[in-house]
Amino acid sequence: MQELGIEKADKIYSSKMKKSRKRLSEYWDNLILKFIPPYAKFNKLEEEIKEHFNFLGIMFKRIILPLILIYVLIALILNLNIFGSLFISLLIFLYSNFLPDSDFLVKRANKHESLWYERYTLMFFLPLVFYYVILGKAKPIISKKARCFHNIESALVWAIFLFVIGNIFWNESLKIIMFTSFGFIGYCLHLLVDGTINFEKILMRKAHN
Repeated sequence: MQELGIEKADKIYSSKMKKSRKRLSEYWDNLILKFIPPYAKFNKLEEEIKEHFNFLGIMFKRIILPLILIYVLIALILNLNIFGSLFISLLIFLYSNFLPDSDFLVKRANKHESLWYERYTLMFFLPLVFYYVILGKAKPIISKKARCFHNIESALVWAIFLFVIGNIFWNESLKIIMFTSFGFIGYCLHLLVDGTINFEKILMRKAHN
Protein backbone atom coordinates (compact mmCIF):
# COMPACT_ATOMS: atom_id res chain seq x y z
CA MET A 1 0.00 0.00 0.00
CA GLN A 2 2.80 2.37 0.88
CA GLU A 3 4.59 1.65 -2.43
CA LEU A 4 1.37 2.35 -4.36
CA GLY A 5 1.02 5.65 -2.53
CA ILE A 6 4.58 6.64 -3.39
CA GLU A 7 4.08 5.63 -7.03
CA LYS A 8 0.88 7.68 -7.22
CA ALA A 9 2.62 10.70 -5.69
CA ASP A 10 5.46 10.36 -8.24
CA LYS A 11 2.97 10.31 -11.11
CA ILE A 12 1.20 13.42 -9.80
CA TYR A 13 4.53 15.21 -9.36
CA SER A 14 5.66 14.18 -12.85
CA SER A 15 2.37 15.38 -14.35
CA LYS A 16 2.68 18.76 -12.63
CA MET A 17 6.29 19.13 -13.79
CA LYS A 18 5.27 18.43 -17.42
CA LYS A 19 2.46 20.99 -17.23
CA SER A 20 4.80 23.59 -15.69
CA ARG A 21 7.40 22.93 -18.38
CA LYS A 22 4.77 23.28 -21.11
CA ARG A 23 3.55 26.60 -19.71
CA LEU A 24 7.09 27.91 -19.35
CA SER A 25 7.89 26.82 -22.93
CA GLU A 26 4.79 28.56 -24.28
CA TYR A 27 5.53 31.71 -22.27
CA TRP A 28 9.15 31.80 -23.49
CA ASP A 29 8.48 31.08 -27.19
CA ASN A 30 5.33 33.19 -27.49
CA LEU A 31 6.33 36.20 -25.41
CA ILE A 32 10.01 36.46 -24.57
CA LEU A 33 11.18 35.25 -28.00
CA LYS A 34 9.62 38.38 -29.53
CA PHE A 35 12.35 40.48 -27.92
CA ILE A 36 15.40 38.24 -28.39
CA PRO A 37 17.08 36.52 -31.39
CA PRO A 38 14.78 33.79 -32.85
CA TYR A 39 17.31 30.97 -32.43
CA ALA A 40 17.06 31.19 -28.62
CA LYS A 41 14.02 28.92 -28.37
CA PHE A 42 13.03 27.25 -25.10
CA ASN A 43 14.03 23.73 -26.25
CA LYS A 44 17.55 24.86 -27.12
CA LEU A 45 17.85 26.74 -23.85
CA GLU A 46 16.67 23.65 -21.95
CA GLU A 47 19.24 21.44 -23.71
CA GLU A 48 22.02 23.87 -22.82
CA ILE A 49 20.99 23.94 -19.16
CA LYS A 50 20.83 20.13 -18.89
CA GLU A 51 24.21 19.71 -20.55
CA HIS A 52 25.91 22.21 -18.27
CA PHE A 53 24.24 20.98 -15.08
CA ASN A 54 25.45 17.42 -15.65
CA PHE A 55 29.01 18.60 -16.21
CA LEU A 56 28.75 21.05 -13.33
CA GLY A 57 28.01 18.26 -10.86
CA ILE A 58 31.17 16.40 -11.87
CA MET A 59 33.41 19.47 -11.79
CA PHE A 60 31.99 20.60 -8.45
CA LYS A 61 33.24 17.40 -6.82
CA ARG A 62 36.62 17.44 -8.56
CA ILE A 63 37.49 21.14 -8.44
CA ILE A 64 35.23 23.23 -6.20
CA LEU A 65 35.11 20.93 -3.16
CA PRO A 66 38.94 20.68 -2.94
CA LEU A 67 39.12 24.49 -3.32
CA ILE A 68 36.59 24.93 -0.54
CA LEU A 69 38.70 22.76 1.77
CA ILE A 70 41.82 24.76 0.92
CA TYR A 71 40.08 28.08 1.57
CA VAL A 72 38.61 26.84 4.86
CA LEU A 73 42.01 25.61 6.06
CA ILE A 74 43.65 28.93 5.16
CA ALA A 75 40.81 30.80 6.90
CA LEU A 76 41.29 28.72 10.05
CA ILE A 77 45.01 29.50 10.05
CA LEU A 78 44.32 33.22 9.55
CA ASN A 79 41.40 33.13 12.01
CA LEU A 80 38.91 34.45 9.42
CA ASN A 81 35.19 33.75 9.15
CA ILE A 82 34.65 33.10 5.43
CA PHE A 83 31.39 31.13 5.44
CA GLY A 84 29.21 34.06 4.39
CA SER A 85 31.56 35.00 1.56
CA LEU A 86 31.91 31.31 0.67
CA PHE A 87 28.15 31.02 0.19
CA ILE A 88 28.15 34.09 -2.08
CA SER A 89 31.14 32.69 -3.99
CA LEU A 90 29.29 29.41 -4.61
CA LEU A 91 26.31 31.36 -5.95
CA ILE A 92 28.55 33.36 -8.27
CA PHE A 93 30.18 30.10 -9.42
CA LEU A 94 26.78 28.74 -10.44
CA TYR A 95 25.73 32.03 -12.03
CA SER A 96 29.01 32.38 -13.94
CA ASN A 97 28.66 28.90 -15.38
CA PHE A 98 25.61 30.00 -17.37
CA LEU A 99 26.69 33.60 -17.99
CA PRO A 100 28.41 33.06 -21.39
CA ASP A 101 25.03 32.11 -22.85
CA SER A 102 23.84 35.65 -22.17
CA ASP A 103 25.16 36.41 -25.65
CA PHE A 104 21.93 34.93 -26.99
CA LEU A 105 20.63 38.47 -26.42
CA VAL A 106 23.26 39.86 -28.78
CA LYS A 107 22.22 40.22 -32.40
CA ARG A 108 24.77 39.37 -35.07
CA ALA A 109 25.34 41.79 -37.92
CA ASN A 110 28.25 42.85 -40.11
CA LYS A 111 27.63 46.57 -39.69
CA HIS A 112 27.01 49.03 -36.88
CA GLU A 113 28.55 46.89 -34.13
CA SER A 114 27.82 48.01 -30.58
CA LEU A 115 30.67 49.47 -28.59
CA TRP A 116 32.64 47.04 -26.44
CA TYR A 117 31.43 48.52 -23.16
CA GLU A 118 27.80 48.17 -24.28
CA ARG A 119 28.31 44.44 -24.81
CA TYR A 120 30.05 44.00 -21.49
CA THR A 121 27.33 45.98 -19.72
CA LEU A 122 24.99 43.20 -20.80
CA MET A 123 27.30 40.60 -19.30
CA PHE A 124 27.92 42.51 -16.05
CA PHE A 125 24.29 43.44 -15.39
CA LEU A 126 22.42 40.65 -17.18
CA PRO A 127 19.31 40.46 -14.92
CA LEU A 128 18.72 44.22 -15.20
CA VAL A 129 19.30 44.33 -18.96
CA PHE A 130 17.09 41.27 -19.50
CA TYR A 131 14.32 42.99 -17.56
CA TYR A 132 14.48 45.97 -19.93
CA VAL A 133 14.62 43.61 -22.92
CA ILE A 134 11.31 42.08 -21.84
CA LEU A 135 9.83 45.57 -21.43
CA GLY A 136 11.03 46.39 -24.93
CA LYS A 137 13.05 49.35 -23.65
CA ALA A 138 16.56 47.94 -24.07
CA LYS A 139 18.80 49.19 -26.84
CA PRO A 140 19.70 46.34 -29.26
CA ILE A 141 23.22 45.04 -28.77
CA ILE A 142 24.99 44.00 -31.97
CA SER A 143 28.22 42.10 -32.55
CA LYS A 144 30.06 40.96 -35.66
CA LYS A 145 31.14 37.82 -33.82
CA ALA A 146 28.89 34.85 -33.20
CA ARG A 147 28.64 33.91 -29.50
CA CYS A 148 30.67 36.94 -28.53
CA PHE A 149 30.96 35.94 -24.84
CA HIS A 150 32.23 32.44 -25.58
CA ASN A 151 35.94 33.27 -25.39
CA ILE A 152 38.79 33.55 -22.89
CA GLU A 153 38.90 37.34 -23.22
CA SER A 154 35.35 37.64 -21.86
CA ALA A 155 36.22 35.24 -19.02
CA LEU A 156 39.17 37.47 -18.04
CA VAL A 157 37.03 40.62 -18.24
CA TRP A 158 34.44 38.92 -16.01
CA ALA A 159 37.18 38.00 -13.51
CA ILE A 160 38.39 41.62 -13.40
CA PHE A 161 34.82 42.80 -12.81
CA LEU A 162 34.39 40.30 -9.96
CA PHE A 163 37.71 41.39 -8.46
CA VAL A 164 36.48 44.99 -8.37
CA ILE A 165 33.15 43.92 -6.84
CA GLY A 166 34.98 41.76 -4.31
CA ASN A 167 37.05 44.76 -3.20
CA ILE A 168 33.85 46.73 -2.65
CA PHE A 169 32.34 44.03 -0.44
CA TRP A 170 35.36 42.83 1.54
CA ASN A 171 38.71 43.99 2.86
CA GLU A 172 40.20 40.52 3.30
CA SER A 173 42.29 39.32 0.35
CA LEU A 174 41.26 35.69 0.84
CA LYS A 175 37.56 36.48 0.41
CA ILE A 176 38.23 38.60 -2.68
CA ILE A 177 40.39 35.90 -4.27
CA MET A 178 37.84 33.21 -3.46
CA PHE A 179 34.96 35.25 -4.93
CA THR A 180 36.92 36.05 -8.10
CA SER A 181 38.34 32.57 -8.63
CA PHE A 182 34.98 30.81 -8.20
CA GLY A 183 33.38 33.11 -10.76
CA PHE A 184 36.26 32.72 -13.20
CA ILE A 185 36.27 28.92 -12.85
CA GLY A 186 32.51 28.77 -13.35
CA TYR A 187 32.79 30.81 -16.54
CA CYS A 188 35.69 28.72 -17.88
CA LEU A 189 33.87 25.45 -17.18
CA HIS A 190 31.09 26.62 -19.47
CA LEU A 191 33.65 27.30 -22.20
CA LEU A 192 35.11 23.85 -21.60
CA VAL A 193 31.73 22.16 -22.14
CA ASP A 194 31.11 24.16 -25.32
CA GLY A 195 34.54 23.28 -26.68
CA THR A 196 35.87 26.85 -26.63
CA ILE A 197 38.61 25.67 -24.31
CA ASN A 198 40.15 22.48 -25.64
CA PHE A 199 43.11 21.11 -23.68
CA GLU A 200 43.99 18.64 -26.45
CA LYS A 201 44.43 21.46 -28.96
CA ILE A 202 46.46 23.48 -26.46
CA LEU A 203 48.77 20.53 -25.78
CA MET A 204 49.15 19.83 -29.51
CA ARG A 205 50.11 23.46 -30.16
CA LYS A 206 52.74 23.32 -27.41
CA ALA A 207 54.09 20.08 -28.81
CA HIS A 208 54.43 21.58 -32.31
CA ASN A 209 56.12 24.68 -30.88
